[in-house]
Amino acid sequence: MSVLAKAPASRSRSLKSAISGIAILGISALILSGCASGGSTSTGKDLTLKIGTILPQTGSLAVLGPPEFAGVAAAAADINAAKAGIKVTVENKDSGDTKTNIATQSATALLADGVSAIIGAASSSVSLSMIDQITKAKVIEISPANTSPAFSTYADDGYYWRTAPSDVLQGRVLGQKVLKDGATNVSIIYQNDSYGQGLDDNVKKAIEAGGGTVGENVPYDPAATSFSSEVTQALSSNPDALVVISFDQLKAIAPELQKNNFDFKKFYGTDGNYGVIDKSYTGPDIAGAQFTNPGVNASKDYQAKLQALVKKQGNAALTVFSYAPESYDATVLLALAALKGKKTDGPTLKANLQSVSRDGTKCTTFAACAKLINDGKAANYDGLSGPITFDKNGDPSQAYISIYKYTTGNDNVYESAEFGDLSK
Repeated sequence: MSVLAKAPASRSRSLKSAISGIAILGISALILSGCASGGSTSTGKDLTLKIGTILPQTGSLAVLGPPEFAGVAAAAADINAAKAGIKVTVENKDSGDTKTNIATQSATALLADGVSAIIGAASSSVSLSMIDQITKAKVIEISPANTSPAFSTYADDGYYWRTAPSDVLQGRVLGQKVLKDGATNVSIIYQNDSYGQGLDDNVKKAIEAGGGTVGENVPYDPAATSFSSEVTQALSSNPDALVVISFDQLKAIAPELQKNNFDFKKFYGTDGNYGVIDKSYTGPDIAGAQFTNPGVNASKDYQAKLQALVKKQGNAALTVFSYAPESYDATVLLALAALKGKKTDGPTLKANLQSVSRDGTKCTTFAACAKLINDGKAANYDGLSGPITFDKNGDPSQAYISIYKYTTGNDNVYESAEFGDLSK
């Protein structure tokens, strides 16, 4: 998945309101995208690109759903408003999590509706459960949040892409951050799935390469609800720092740490659990804890744009912006690939996605890039999430990893961002 975004000060929305807000947003996105009239391409006819989303409305990553749906809706609105010869329609579906098969049901419905691309899932494990179903249908799957290294070499025939960087990068930055803060003896608790294993492996590599040691490396079942034994084992070596790689299980892990008088200034989390604990959390205050999150800090202008959008559509205000920029960029890149290829089918998108992310003149908005393409020039889209620049595996080869720190009251602030280039 992994969580480019900075959460604002207020985090009071409940999961129930988040889910109901998503339902409204899904309907509104369809209205938004279907109403705008487009310009014309060189053939004299507007292209219509049908996009589906399979993103978390329910499950252990539901915190990521609202900003991702909003990012897609905002991009669709900008694409359609540009009247550049293409319009986008969006149909939203739930991904659930690995405890359900909601994602495969959603994929079946979207494929039956004739979408050319599906944005999602957020969870790497969920994407792995449906990737064959989507890519064998010659439909693009592009995730704004998958970070498992497994996708880099997956046999997807070129139909799988992502706008979030591999955890090779996040793991490297997190491991180096722990060492930079002075820790040398580190314990890791990680969920035993593709997301957790990939991050765990790369965090360990970075710590050991920098001269540190991983004293306890403790896996847990993603379906687990009790973490007493895992926490006891992780703390048995009296670590200088503890890295926890999880999703919303953090809400149950934090109280166990508190029982052991753990100092949360020694805590490090990842994108999967960043934002899970907020000001409404009734458990421990985790002030001092730090989290990595792929991508840049969402700009104030972009946050305001999304808040205005969800307010207009009657949804609750966003309390986190994780992967909203990556979702926006995924939508824009699909539209640019279709515009360049002058068709909206999956094979055309596949053939042009890499080009619009790296070739030609740099441009930072859909409208500017579309003008270049319509003028017969090559466009290189640098988006809200960073330069993107897809490699041959459909991975962004360049990206930022942001670092956030919790303050008293379970609020958090943006600390810094590290730039990484996986092409070197």
